[in-house]
Amino acid sequence: MAANFWEVFEASATRFADRPAVEIQRRDAIDRFTYADLRSMARARAAWLATQGVAVGDRCAILADNDAHWCAAYLGILSLGAVAVPLDTNYSARQVATIVGDSGAKILFVNARLAAVAREAVADLPIQIQDLHSAPLAPTPLAPQAPYAPVAPASVAVILYTSGTTSDPKGVVLTHANLLAERDAAFAVVDVTDRDGILGVLPLFHALAQLANLLLPFAVGARVVFLESVNSTELMRALSERRITIFCCVPQFFYLIHQRVMEQVGKSALVTRLVFAVLMAVNFRLRRVGVNIGRLAFARVHTLLGRHMRLFVTGGSKFDPAIGRDLYSLGFTIVQAYGLTETSGAATMNTPNEAHIDTVGRALPGVQIQIRAAESEDVDGEIAIRGAIVTPGYYKRPDATAAVMSDGWFLTGDLGRMDDGGRITITGRKKEMIVLASGKNIYPEEVEAHYRQSAFVKELCVMGLASPGHPTTERLHAVVVPNMDLMREKQIVNTGDILRFELEGRAVGLPSHKRVLSYDIWFDPLPRTTTGKVKRHEVERLVRERHRSAAQEATAPMPEADQAWLEDAHAAAAARVIEGRVRPGARVRPEANLELDLGLDSMERVELLTELEQRFLVQVSRAAAAEVFTVRHLVDAVRPGADQPEGLSPPASTTDESWASILKDLPPATDPILGGLLERKPVAAPILFVASRVVRLLLGRVDVSGLESLPRDGPYIISPNHQSYLDPIFVCGVLPYRAFRNMFFVGAVEYFETPFTKWVARTVNCVPVDADSNLVPAMKAGGFGLKHGRVLILFPEGERSIDGTVKKFKKGSPILARHMGVPIVPVSLKGVYEVWPRNRAFNWKVLWPWSGHRIKVSFGAPLAFGEDESYADAAVRLRDRVNEMWLRCGR
Repeated sequence: MAANFWEVFEASATRFADRPAVEIQRRDAIDRFTYADLRSMARARAAWLATQGVAVGDRCAILADNDAHWCAAYLGILSLGAVAVPLDTNYSARQVATIVGDSGAKILFVNARLAAVAREAVADLPIQIQDLHSAPLAPTPLAPQAPYAPVAPASVAVILYTSGTTSDPKGVVLTHANLLAERDAAFAVVDVTDRDGILGVLPLFHALAQLANLLLPFAVGARVVFLESVNSTELMRALSERRITIFCCVPQFFYLIHQRVMEQVGKSALVTRLVFAVLMAVNFRLRRVGVNIGRLAFARVHTLLGRHMRLFVTGGSKFDPAIGRDLYSLGFTIVQAYGLTETSGAATMNTPNEAHIDTVGRALPGVQIQIRAAESEDVDGEIAIRGAIVTPGYYKRPDATAAVMSDGWFLTGDLGRMDDGGRITITGRKKEMIVLASGKNIYPEEVEAHYRQSAFVKELCVMGLASPGHPTTERLHAVVVPNMDLMREKQIVNTGDILRFELEGRAVGLPSHKRVLSYDIWFDPLPRTTTGKVKRHEVERLVRERHRSAAQEATAPMPEADQAWLEDAHAAAAARVIEGRVRPGARVRPEANLELDLGLDSMERVELLTELEQRFLVQVSRAAAAEVFTVRHLVDAVRPGADQPEGLSPPASTTDESWASILKDLPPATDPILGGLLERKPVAAPILFVASRVVRLLLGRVDVSGLESLPRDGPYIISPNHQSYLDPIFVCGVLPYRAFRNMFFVGAVEYFETPFTKWVARTVNCVPVDADSNLVPAMKAGGFGLKHGRVLILFPEGERSIDGTVKKFKKGSPILARHMGVPIVPVSLKGVYEVWPRNRAFNWKVLWPWSGHRIKVSFGAPLAFGEDESYADAAVRLRDRVNEMWLRCGR
């Protein structure tokens, strides 16, 4: 039996000498190294190290990217009985110097990319730097004469420094016995053979990567594939071309794949989406009894990730169970591992095909796990681990070792629960648990996973945040990184509005103390470790710094570069226009975000852009307008050029003139989309009229009042509050036929993308336009219908109420009413929210006759708006009128 890991590798190299051990995928070539090649390279490294005086127990550091030479250096160090010290390739020179000094390494292997960092780091240290890719400088023939030190299992094999500080380095000592115990425990759960191809993208200085990409494959003769450039293109190419069967990666990769799949499904026809959902549900249940039809039912998805793939392994950070369930239902086998550097990589693991994807599985064979009692009932206990995989301690740090060891148990610092089957659920990190001023304990990862279900949220980090000097004001605060790729795809520019709606909706169902009450929006990725964990303390520090900077910036002089930019004649003229439209106190700086910093909503953005277009006689395309986020973007977009169209109107000096200009030229009656509103529907209209009343009667008892307020003829706008998806049914289901046959809507295009739904939209007079990204076309669609005598049903809130109350009204209705010369009929809806509230399930109970629930639809007297009344004031007056009617309905 092998006494150390070198002997394990030596046995594989003898048995599989001609098999490929390592492949390097380059852009235009594949570098291949057999087991014989790798053994020869390792022996060469060992021989050279021996000539440099490296002996048993000496430390040798490696600062380089994954490749065969990294593996050869690592194996060569172990064959000498020396100790490998892999370093994080993201370390600064100061961090490298600290760790190299702490470990006492004699040699530092580096590659060309990191040579400059290494030289700076060791400038004042007695250590030799060796290029990892240069030929060994041994004076004697290499392979046969390579020395070998048959060290015992208890000998130290590797020291892995935990990422983080430079002032207090902690090197986790792992012995050969630790490595061999980890190998044996993992093989008891997962099957890896010499026929497997393993894709290695996790950096080899990480414990999980050494387990997945060194320990296991080199123990059985498997093939490991590394990428010269780790990016999504090369990764997907490797999955499809390199016959990969096992892939170990951090959860973020699987989140990306899941997002791509679900986005594609979302764009499919309704029938396709239903079939997809049914097949997922069926396969989930089939897999529980050992049958997997995923490769057949979801062939395109499996082809994307490689037809030979049989096993995914993930670890390093918490895996979202909802995404795990979906991937499991798609037929993918995902093994989730949990462990720390101090446990040689993995301490627990799910078995393949196990459906318990909300847990990290049971303890590996030979490993004991217990949940220590917590200090309070509302907090989960700390996870403790004991077994041969546990480190003997931290290098030269008996104090740090004593702090985490208790009677042979390693205290992980992670909090969790264990079910009756021994499966572990990780709930948080002890040091990262948020304790609010109210005494409530929050596990941040649990809250983040809930909010991250929104497709518009790419990353999210929550923390407890209080006002300076006021600890009792602490609330749950989040940093949100939006999914800008999705925003751009949908041409959404009002990022803040979308995120507010998404976060508000996701808060439904959460206890009040777990709801995010404030948030910052960042457009840069969150700082993470090399294994994908968010650096929470770094995020919190940056949040506090940015808040302080924002407070100081309000009074600080503008930087010289910004001032110089604003001195440009065009920029200065545009800035004066912008200053006249932003909220009081906002500073017009080149990088100021129009929405987040200057407070412009979607309507105000359109008004501002229109005024600037008219002032500078330019025309900004819809695509270019969708890319305007900052003052600089806006100023550059309206910079005059030679290719601008002729005959633009004179400059618009007021908001009224901006909208008058926009609504002046409406589409012709022959417009292929809007022209459908003018079609007579002698058959469809009566059928829909009857159907709407039948559906309304089936959905509840309705009290209607104020129908006599509706104008007898002519165009007008009906503006109800927005409580539910069912609102249009209850409004249309009570209208008299004269209004019903002339009504039309402006609906969200995302609901009408398939041929069938487009036909439905045309039949019910709904114009599919996305007001979030294409506000001007939406407003023109409303103006077109009103110009031709139609009745527009427009919900001024723009979104369903989160709690049923009447929210802020947008300015769209008053703008259309004034410029099209039509009245607005205010409508109050009460009781629809209780039937189908936002982000909650349909409430069937209120439909029973004995429930006593009644829905009230109240129409008010038409409102007119004078030219001397601002749009904002008109929107407030309309909202107040609807709210007054809504309150009266509750009496």
